[in-house]
Amino acid sequence: MKKLLALLIGAASTLALAAPEFKNVPAPLQKSLAHHGLKTAQLDNGVLRLQMDKPEVSELVYSTFIYHGFCAEQWRSPERFAGVPLNRVELLNTNSTQGFAFEVRGDVCVQMGQMGKNYRTLIGQHTVKCDGGTCPRP
Repeated sequence: MKKLLALLIGAASTLALAAPEFKNVPAPLQKSLAHHGLKTAQLDNGVLRLQMDKPEVSELVYSTFIYHGFCAEQWRSPERFAGVPLNRVELLNTNSTQGFAFEVRGDVCVQMGQMGKNYRTLIGQHTVKCDGGTCPRP
């Protein structure tokens, strides 16, 4: 009985940690995005559109993802992002009706990693709110 219970728990945890469905996302970038509660990730014309498995994406969840899940990954492993034509990251809720978009052109992530920079302010300066399934351009 204990072995069966352990097997069921292991299977359930594996399902909970299922990797997102990737479309046109380069393999090195997939590794950076694999463990952030994402359902799907699609790269199209320089826009990385990510869909989370959450009914709502709060500003805290969004800022945390941009700082720790995206920009910090660039500092740790810049080779994963080298050569990827990326201009914008859109993080949307489960049904893609709400979320935020982050402009990643230039050295925004590099600036964020410098000592003394207020990352919340920097993220806010490069963010637009997405509603109704569309993210306006700045």
